[in-house]
Order: sequence, then C-alpha cells, then structure tokens
Amino acid sequence: MKFWKKRAGKYQLATLLTRSIFITIGVMSFVVLMQNYQVNRQVVTQEVARSKLQTTSLIQEIFNFRLDSVEIQQDSYSRSLALISSMRGAESETISQFFNGIDQIDPDLSPDFRFISKGNEVIWNDENHRFYGISDLQLSHIRNDLVTGNDWYLSQTPSSLGMRYLMIRRTSLIAMNDGEVVGDLYVGIVLNNNFSLVRALLDGSNVDEVALTVGSEIIASSSKQNLRHVDWLNQYSPKLNTNDYMVSRVDLTINGVVTFISVYTIEDNSHIALLMQGHYFWIAGALGVLIIIAISSRYWLRQRVSKELKNLMMYTEQSIEAKRVEIFKGSDIAEFNKIGKSFQRSFRRLNEQEKQFADLFNYSLSPITLWDTSGYLVRMNPAAERSFCEGGDELFASLLNKLVPQIRMCANGASLTGINIEIGEKTYRWNFSPIVIDNVTRSIMAQGQDVTSFVEAERQSRAAREEAEELARLRADFLAKMSHELRTPLNGILGVSQLLKNTMHQADDVEHVDVLINSGEHLLAVLNDILDFSKIEQGKFHIQQAEFRLLELASTIEKIYQPLCKQRGIAFAMISNINADQIVFSDQVRLNQILFNLVSNAIKFTHHGRINVSLNLHHRDEETVLSIHVEDTGIGIEQSRLTHIFEPFVQAEATTTREYGGSGLGLAIVYNLVELLDGTISVESELGRGTQFNVTLPMQVTTSTGEAFIGHLLERPENMFDRTLNVLLVEDNHTNAFIARAFCEKYGMRVTWVQNGCDAVKHLEEGNLTDLILMDNQLPSLSGIETTQAIREKLALSVPIYACTADNVKATEVAFMAAGANYVIVKPLRERDLNVAFIHYRDHFYKAVS
Repeated sequence: MKFWKKRAGKYQLATLLTRSIFITIGVMSFVVLMQNYQVNRQVVTQEVARSKLQTTSLIQEIFNFRLDSVEIQQDSYSRSLALISSMRGAESETISQFFNGIDQIDPDLSPDFRFISKGNEVIWNDENHRFYGISDLQLSHIRNDLVTGNDWYLSQTPSSLGMRYLMIRRTSLIAMNDGEVVGDLYVGIVLNNNFSLVRALLDGSNVDEVALTVGSEIIASSSKQNLRHVDWLNQYSPKLNTNDYMVSRVDLTINGVVTFISVYTIEDNSHIALLMQGHYFWIAGALGVLIIIAISSRYWLRQRVSKELKNLMMYTEQSIEAKRVEIFKGSDIAEFNKIGKSFQRSFRRLNEQEKQFADLFNYSLSPITLWDTSGYLVRMNPAAERSFCEGGDELFASLLNKLVPQIRMCANGASLTGINIEIGEKTYRWNFSPIVIDNVTRSIMAQGQDVTSFVEAERQSRAAREEAEELARLRADFLAKMSHELRTPLNGILGVSQLLKNTMHQADDVEHVDVLINSGEHLLAVLNDILDFSKIEQGKFHIQQAEFRLLELASTIEKIYQPLCKQRGIAFAMISNINADQIVFSDQVRLNQILFNLVSNAIKFTHHGRINVSLNLHHRDEETVLSIHVEDTGIGIEQSRLTHIFEPFVQAEATTTREYGGSGLGLAIVYNLVELLDGTISVESELGRGTQFNVTLPMQVTTSTGEAFIGHLLERPENMFDRTLNVLLVEDNHTNAFIARAFCEKYGMRVTWVQNGCDAVKHLEEGNLTDLILMDNQLPSLSGIETTQAIREKLALSVPIYACTADNVKATEVAFMAAGANYVIVKPLRERDLNVAFIHYRDHFYKAVS
C-alpha cells in the first residue's frame, strides 16, 4: 500500500505533517549531528596532532638532555686532579675507584661503560663492556673510529650477544695546571635493552609504552611482552581512528643529523575510539528515529502532533541560537519526546566537549594563544597571561611583534613547529597550528614551551667546546714556536762543531770535538724534554729508527760522565760486551736520552761511592735484547715513593727540587721512551744505600763490513756528483746559512743565498739556473710554505725543493709536502742527515753530464 495518500487532488494534513516533520527533523538532526561530529572531530584531531607533536618534541628533548647530562658530567671530571694524577701514575685501581665514586653519587647519569686510551692503546676500562658482550678488541676498534672531535657518535658493533648499538663520545683528559693531555676518555651508552633510557623517555613523554627500534627490530621496550619487531605497530594508522592504540614514531637526531634509531610511542586510544563509536551510534540512532517517525506519524499525527512538533522545533532553535543546553520539557508523543531528549543529549555532549576544550586551553601549564588570520590576538590562556602580561606592556608588545610574522605564515596553510623565539629574558619553543574548517583557515593556535634552561645549556656546551679547540690551537702554535727557537741556536753549535771536526788531524782534537758534538746532542735532547713529553702525552711522538754503531752509546757515556765523576770524587765504571762491529737498527737519539737521564740522575744524587753502568747484548726468547743497568750508591728512594717515581714532575722527596734542582720530567720521559721502544723498566732502591735502574730493550742487530759507515756518512761527498750543482739557499739566519753553505760546498755545490721568500721568487723569475732549492720555514714577509706554493703555482717550476725546518711538528711537514716540497730535513742540520738528503736528490732528481 502506498505510504502517502492523496484525497480529491489534495494532500491530507497527516501526510503534509509527516512529510514536513520528516524533512525538517531529518535535516535539522543531520545538520546538528554532523556539525557536532565535525566540530568534535576537528578539535580532537587537532588536539591529537598537537599531543603527538608535543610527544615527539619531548622525546627528542629528553634524549638530548640525557646525552647532554652525560656529556657535561664527562667534561667535568675529565679535568679532575685526582683522575689526572691516577692517569699519570697508571693506577688502574685508583681510576676505577674514582669512577665508582662518581657512579654512586648519580647512577642515573652514569654511562654503560668507560675506557681510557693513551697513544694507540686502551690502558684502562671499567670491565662493564663485557656485560654487554663487547670484547676488548672491539674497544680498540671503537677507539680507532673516534680519532677526532668530541661529539656523540652512533655506532654499531658485533658482540657475543648479537649486534650492539652504541652512543660513543670521546674527550681529552687535560691537566689544568699545565694544559697537558694525559689521555682520552671514552664513554659509551648501549641502546640495546637500555631500560634506564626507556624509563626516562616513558616518564618524561606522558605515554603508555615506549619502544626503541632500529629498522624493523625493537632493541629496547617498556612493554613486558617479548617484542622483537615493529610489524605489529604498523597496523595502527597514525590518523584519528577507532583502534585500541595510537602510535607515534620519532626518528632521533644527534648533532642535527637524523639517525637510524627511532622511538615508537604507544598511547591508549580507547577514549578516542569510544568517542568515535558514540558519534557513529548517534548518527545511526538518528536515522532510525527518522524512519520510525515517518512510518508512525501517518497514524497518530493530528493537531496535537503539530503543536508538539512546533514545540520541538522551538526547542531546537532556541538551543542552537542560545548556545546553551535547555531542558527539554517532554512530549506526550513518545517519538517526539525521544527526539527531544536526543537533541538534549546531543547538545549536552557538544557543550561538554566544548567545555573540555576550554578546560584544556585554560588549565594548560604551557602558554597557549589564539589568533585570527590577520595577526590579531583573539585569546590567551592563563599560563600565557602569567608569562607575558604580568611582566608589563613591554613584554606583551614583544610577544606580539615576534609572533605575528609566524602567525601570518601559518595563515597561508603552513604548520610551524619547534620555533625558538626569545621573549624578554626567556626563550620559548613555539608550535603554530592552523585551525581549518571547510578547507579555510579560520584561526591559528600557538603553543609555547619555556626552553630557556635547555638553550643555555647548549650555549655553554658550545662555548666550552670552542674554548677547548682554541686551547689546542694555541698549544700547537706554542710548540711550533718553541721548537724553532730552541733548535735554531743549536743548529749553529752542532753545525760548526761538525765542520770543525773535519779540519782536525790530531786524535785528541778529534776526540775533544766528538765530545763537544755529543754534548751538543745531549743538550738538544735535554731541551727537547718538555716538547717530547708534551708530544708523548698527545700521542704525536714517533720513533725514528736508523742504523748506527751500538758501541757509540757506551763510549759517549764514558767520555762525558767519567770526567764529571772524577771531579766529584765518585768512582765510575762502564761494563759492556758490545763489539765494535755491531750495528743496530733503533733510535740512537732516544737511547742516548734514556742513558743520559739515568746516569745524570745517578750522579746528581750520589755524593760518594761509585756509579756502575752496564750495557750488554744477549739473546732471550729467540730475540736479541739490550740490557741497561745503572747502579749508584746515592741517597736512595723510600719504598713508598717507588710507585710514583716515573710520574711527571715527581721527585723522591718534597725537598729534592730545592736541593738538587730539576723539573721531574726526566724519569717520566724515560718511562715513556722505553714503552715506545717496546721495552721494560724497573727500579730497586733502599734509602741511604743507593738505587738501581734496569732497562730491557729489543734490538735488531747486524754486523758491519767496515764500509757501511764512512765517518757516519753513507757516501763520501767527493763521490756524490760529477758536476757542479747550483743551489738556491733560502735562509734568514746568518749562522744557519753559514753552516748550510759550508756543508754544500763540501759536495762541490755553487750556493746562492737569499734571506726571504720574496727574493727567492724574484731570483727564479729572472731565469737563474737552479738545480736544487733549500727552503727554510719561518721567513720574514713570506713563509717557506707560502714561498714553495708560489714557486709551484705562480711560477709553475718543477725544480726540487728540500725544506729545512726547526719546527719538528708533523703538521709542518705535511703542510710543506702539500705545498709542493719534495723532501723535509729537520734542524739542527747534521752532516749525516744532509748526506742522506743529497743521496735522495741524486737518486730521484739528479741528471749527470752525458
């Protein structure tokens, strides 16, 4: 039967009323419900997005804060006097006690493991790395990977427990009293199963669960379930939905660089799901009510129905216009009464949600402001009023001036996050979110967070890093200048002595000059003590091995110190089984330095009795070793002081420096030199009866044929070249120039001397024939490196350039070679070193007369 009936060409009142009521109520209900649904969905969606954004920012800030806290703690105790003292004494137990004490004070900021390296070796570790399955060998690999800088590095390393993901940072241990670097401290944080980090992220970000992931693998989680992969997380859409969980992903950054480490946050989504289900339920309920009204209204609609319908319409209009929930008075018709109650519940729900949004806005601890699209401040929450209005008009004006440009950008549809803006004396991090309705930006919400403390901590960390880099640069400059200033006068002493030796014919005179040369070499070694010790501490010291007669060690010691002992009334005995034809491959200067320091100490602290020096070569465990024993009958050393005797600036007694002098570096340098030569050193002493030092060093021994050394030269000067070479000598020091010219003239060379780089360039521009250039470094107006670069680039000349520098720093040699030099000779000039350099020139560049 047809639902709508028509009588005599006209519609019945019931039919009209039914149609009118159905259409009116249907449209009104649909509009109200959809408006309610749309408003609530937009509000909730924006709040969820803001919450996710805030959670993301908090996760990154908590992670950065934890790294900064460990970094600040590491930098603070890297300059601890107690730690530096323990490092110098190689006291592993004291170092461990030091760090155990620190860990007990604040265990939450303690790294998972630490280790300290010195030179190319790991000299101490806290053994914690083994708990994570990381071997000692992996520590060495980690140290090799971190050679420069003191930033955090993300590393992965295999272990017995699987792949480990680590946060590693290196810092130098610096003695604040003298600026010396005594080692490098490494701290590591193991991200795998790092429950401390996960707990900090969980507590600080106000979420239900946190998972730390690498790719698809979960390496740490706050969940009690045994989770290994993130596949189950990806089934939840990041948009507003009715799922059980709301999942957010944060890709962590370190030093501004995105890493492969991600953090998933999981929040309970039940309240959102319940809200969405409620919307769907009420939409379905409203449609059902409309259908019931349409079917039943035909049977019972009369005048009373029209009246009730009018009352219902008035109720809905009043509620919408008044924007408050009016109590529905009821209706005798159950369906109308039900519709009225539904409207009342819908209006109440809409009002409650609006109130929730208002409460969130009003009671938030973070400043929140609402702006229109033209940049006019519409509203601000109490937190914003306390922050910007109570400070006076100036602070409020600053807020308006600094936020309006971002508000106008956001009005064009852009969402801005993490914008740091200084307002008054504080720094706020702002997030700007446009509120879009019907694809049109209606207003902009700006939420701020006070990050003044974080910004200040970052500024202080950056300033400390810049200060450390500047100190390192100043130290390098100081060492370069000191090396040049000390070596330049010694170049004159040693050079003239070697030239004078060649004019001597009497054996006694030659012997006296030998003593002068050896004493000059000893003086050079002593003057280099401070420089050498500094380079040893920085890991920049290198052993330079070459062949020499081992017997020279014994004869040099005997010739220098026997007269001194005789003068002091002390018996001196030199015992050795070394043959005259035994040649060794080692560092002669460093061996001399070891012997000179030990014998000098023995003479200094011996007033009567004897000093015995023993040098013996013997075989041990299929290798040849040199045993050195220096024994005296001096004042001796207390047993309690023996463990510290090899530390720098340490002497046997507090009064020793005043009575005997000395810097206290001698034995420290000896100890480090012995280690660099792969040897061992020990000391035995008894107070008042004397001291004995025992050194054992591995040696490579060959037998001389009688022709390998010609007066310490590899080849005679008269046999080197068959024509006269034209040499351009660039040297500003007259003494150095005199010595270099005298050496060159022995080889039949014709030397042209200029005193600065500009004159050298001018000499070459004039087309003067030049076979070889000897280039000093520190020249007036134009340095040797700059002059070398000008010859190569501006003049485009390939003439061989041999640099002669008193700056015995590796960086200077590298800079010379990069500028175009072919060889580097370190001053003071020794005849043997120049002989080796000329052999290199002959083999690589010399062209004989055909």
